[in-house]
Amino acid sequence: MMKDEVTTPCDSAHAPQTDLVQKLQEEFAGIALDPSSNGSDVCECDTANAPMPITAIPTERPENMILFGGAITCSFPRRYTDVSDVREVPNNQEAFVDANRDESFIVELLELKENVTDAGSARWFLEDLTVEQASENSLVVEEENSVPAANVPNLDANTTVNAVIGTMAVAKGRQGPEASNVVRVYLANIRLRVVGTDILVIVYEPLVISEHSESAQAVGAGATVPALQAGLMPAADVFKQVLFTFNVHDWSLFGSANE
Repeated sequence: MMKDEVTTPCDSAHAPQTDLVQKLQEEFAGIALDPSSNGSDVCECDTANAPMPITAIPTERPENMILFGGAITCSFPRRYTDVSDVREVPNNQEAFVDANRDESFIVELLELKENVTDAGSARWFLEDLTVEQASENSLVVEEENSVPAANVPNLDANTTVNAVIGTMAVAKGRQGPEASNVVRVYLANIRLRVVGTDILVIVYEPLVISEHSESAQAVGAGATVPALQAGLMPAADVFKQVLFTFNVHDWSLFGSANE
């Protein structure tokens, strides 16, 4: 279902233990699926317990981007480059990556899963993703809810949109489980029943890079630098911004998306 840019299957018996993911969940907790802040929110916290103070605000701003030949548009920072410029991407996907941070996001069109109920649909797709990547034993779901119409203003108010945030341990490329990174995944499911389509919006944010991962050469091993400290829009805000600006211009797209 998903692109191979971010992860590949690994032997879950040798993957990092779930307690590591749970520990990171506690450390990085507090992501909220509220309207996009454009990276400008100031977070009050106990500085005595904060591992690292926020000393910068984003200097980048999202730009309106064209997907699927203009049939869909949404806004996100230009540091995410089009994966199709370097390798083939399936026709039902648009994939983007920030190689300097090993962050990526995908918009994927799928045939509507009639057997999946609207309630909890995003979690269903996330769990399905972890099974494909042999990461189900490390998955920790942090937050799950429905996205209110005010947060997706360009979609019909009756459109079902669900979102989930989870953390899991996955390897990249063809690497083995010893190279697994701890990654936070933001996933939204837009259910367009009238055209028989499930749209997935998925943002991947690495939290810890394994020293054995190929990503360590570009990003460095260990805990990743928070986006705000680098003057960048946090992945959580990128996710919310994409949803807030998501707009379908040509509905004929869905006539061939699932062929």
